[in-house]
Amino acid sequence: MNFLKTATVSAALLCTSFPALASPDVWSDIEVKADLSAFDSSNALEYWPSLETDLSTALAELVEIKQGSEAPELRVVITKVAIDGSVELSDTGAFNEIEGNIVIIGDGEPTSDHNEVASTNVPEQSFSLRVYAQLEEGQVPPEGYILVPPSKDDLYETLVDAYAKEVVDYLEK
Repeated sequence: MNFLKTATVSAALLCTSFPALASPDVWSDIEVKADLSAFDSSNALEYWPSLETDLSTALAELVEIKQGSEAPELRVVITKVAIDGSVELSDTGAFNEIEGNIVIIGDGEPTSDHNEVASTNVPEQSFSLRVYAQLEEGQVPPEGYILVPPSKDDLYETLVDAYAKEVVDYLEK
């Protein structure tokens, strides 16, 4: 990736649940999984075995976690890590796409007019999130995009941090 002069990060959100997402001040837990099994040739976790831990840490820095509380649980499942659409990363392990699903698990609040309470481990709300670093030499990022340096380590950290930030930003809407 040394040939790169700039990289930009953009995020795309796809709602899979129509109700407005609650923005709790506290989460009971954050669980991050990387399930790249949909892509047989994916080798991202060979290069980035700490992806789950790194994303969990990035999220935990942005929200309060109070384990054992009645607060909802946040689950993130990374489903794709790719470089320009290819899930088979090169020898450097560089990637510019990260996709996943974000699910909010019951907070014990009534979910209908009949005071029904959400069951444990049943998703109440969910959405998909895709973060993409557009890699073109000399490209000026559109307004609102994040400019990142073209280093493999910096790009990795920036994509993980950007993913965490976009999750939290979306939840705060």
